[in-house]
Amino acid sequence: MIKIILVLTIIFTFSFNILKADDHIPTIGAMEMFACNYNKSKDISDSMKVVEEWNEYIDSTEVSYSAWILEPYYTNPEEQYDSYWIGFSQSFEEMGLAQETMFTDEGIKLDEKFAKVSTCEAHSLWGFQSVRENKDPFGDGFLAASRCKLMDGATPQMIMAADVKWNEFMDSSGMSGGIFRWYAGPGVSSEFSDDYDFVNINTIDSLSAFGAGADINVNGGGNMVAASIYSELMQCEDMRVYTAKVARAPGS
Repeated sequence: MIKIILVLTIIFTFSFNILKADDHIPTIGAMEMFACNYNKSKDISDSMKVVEEWNEYIDSTEVSYSAWILEPYYTNPEEQYDSYWIGFSQSFEEMGLAQETMFTDEGIKLDEKFAKVSTCEAHSLWGFQSVRENKDPFGDGFLAASRCKLMDGATPQMIMAADVKWNEFMDSSGMSGGIFRWYAGPGVSSEFSDDYDFVNINTIDSLSAFGAGADINVNGGGNMVAASIYSELMQCEDMRVYTAKVARAPGS
């Protein structure tokens, strides 16, 4: 994941329909997501106790993996889960190696300890693309997610050109942060895949910084700039904001 600073993140389906052009295809890393509900009398503090043990175990392996725990902050009654685990590797092979660590005797014991804290009803695989890097990419913060649909005629080249313009606006207006795209893969619900093409993610390191970015968008022309850049490419709805607690950063 990324240190949470104002970001525009776009998530496309893992079928890569929008990325089927044969030039300038971005590098795609791997992300897994667990959607979970806390068991009775349990919360994130209990998760972090198990995370400490898990980190010690992962330190003994050679896998490259980072992870965050998300919890709803600004949301609505449609929210189904208490928390989400999102874990990242730079390749799908590395993700597979990381996942295999949980099939060892030690991994199974740790998985049982996690299961005493939360019941996870969904496990999905995504691809992620980095469009704009953060200066300090690993830390706690907030993450805003919106479900989005691509407009007819949107092409990879058009989207990449739009991203360049938005990056330029972020630089000129003083917005800091990263831009990433997550592509939906195995385990993602058919309800999402039938109605949407991607999820748009904004990340920020504090609520005050989130507010500063909102001021730029609402009162500083940012929304008009974004509309001029992206309105013919995509439509987004239902923004929800989550706290993001780092569980593991590379080299932990």
